[in-house]
Amino acid sequence: MDEYTYDAFISYCHRDMAWGRWLQRHLEAFSIPRGLGEEAASRRRLRVFRDQTDLAGVELQESLERELRASRYLIVLCSPNSAASRWVNEEVRSFLSLRGSAFVVPFIVEGEPGSDNPALECYPEALRAGSDLLGANVQEIGKNKAFLKLVSVLLGVRFNRLVDREKRRRARTALIAGTAAAVVVASTSLLLWRNAVIARQNQTLSYDIYGAALLSISQKTVPEPEDVEFLLTSAEAGNTTAMVFLADCYMYGKGTQQDAGTAFAWYMRAAQAGDAVAMVAVANGYHNGTGVSADPEQAYAWNLRAAQAGSAAGMVNAAICCEDGTGTARDDAAAFRWYRAAAESGYDLGMYNLARCYMAGIGTEADPAQAFLWTEKLAGTGNAEGMYNLGLMYQYGYGTGEDPELAYEWYRKAAEAGDADGMYMTGWCIENGYGAGDPALEWYRRAAEAGNEDAAQAVARLAG
Repeated sequence: MDEYTYDAFISYCHRDMAWGRWLQRHLEAFSIPRGLGEEAASRRRLRVFRDQTDLAGVELQESLERELRASRYLIVLCSPNSAASRWVNEEVRSFLSLRGSAFVVPFIVEGEPGSDNPALECYPEALRAGSDLLGANVQEIGKNKAFLKLVSVLLGVRFNRLVDREKRRRARTALIAGTAAAVVVASTSLLLWRNAVIARQNQTLSYDIYGAALLSISQKTVPEPEDVEFLLTSAEAGNTTAMVFLADCYMYGKGTQQDAGTAFAWYMRAAQAGDAVAMVAVANGYHNGTGVSADPEQAYAWNLRAAQAGSAAGMVNAAICCEDGTGTARDDAAAFRWYRAAAESGYDLGMYNLARCYMAGIGTEADPAQAFLWTEKLAGTGNAEGMYNLGLMYQYGYGTGEDPELAYEWYRKAAEAGDADGMYMTGWCIENGYGAGDPALEWYRRAAEAGNEDAAQAVARLAG
């Protein structure tokens, strides 16, 4: 697969934009297990290109044709919308001429292939002759299993092997792996305007002549243009807090025109002046290519500086870089040390990942008791996923004794905090006599509405 730039090109109608984004995000976040698939020895992530144009025309744009040539597989997001799209059909036709039908994978989200009803047909015309195409149908096996089936095709492994691995992972580890993308996003969220002061709660706000005004501006939901002018004056005078507030305004278009390049420049000035939150922002800019060209090595370097300056978000991001070998050599022991430092500072993502390390033996000896201890601490902070994972540990007796009643209590807390899996397991416990309260069907319905597919099946079963 090394001769291809991308493992897959996603072709879809832009009326199905939400599905296209979901599929790209999950494919890129999927962690290829070691020893599974021909790519596992060389890297851990799939490379995906998603067409973001929607132009009608007989010929493909030259740029898109290059991307098609650079892709090993073509994933066709199939629905009546894509069946009616001339552009999707042209992409399929062009790819078939390049690679043949063996490398075309339908991902059906709505409608039927080969339907007698034209309104239900989901295959573009160029696909309709390929009756033996190996793909996945969300309507038949659910979104998550359809995704795993798609991945099994891309990696060349048996579908059941991935499904079994997923089941074992949830039961054995009780923790979700592959958190790098989510953690980077979580770190970025620290820079949202409303949270700017909270992110500095352990720092001393510099009450120079600008201090009181900065505090007043930070408490506004949306700053006024005159506030941005004041921030600019303060930032130019050297106030690092004002620099970061000003960068936030440019990054998110608050009180001024959105400008990622200018935002990055102010984050960089604040970072160079020693602001740890700004260091994380600079690292995220280099990681995502926001306001500056993507540069994994620079992303790691700034995350490391933030970590050394005491930023828990920087510690977690530096750990992720070490664990995945992104921007630096892979070093599980260093990843473990940074996760532990973040966890000991009280940061929830640090606790989560430290528990995962103890569970899977990443950078340290596997230690179920320590995994339980840190999951218990995470749950104690009110973290919904920590509560759910603690319920799993009590249910399976991992790192502690089996206790179905305590498992139910933590599932119930996770459910009340909005966790869909917690809602499902609350219903399961009630149905199986481990808990009391609202009927199991009610919890299954809530879980199904929150997106849990197992709960939808349970609703169908109990409701007849």
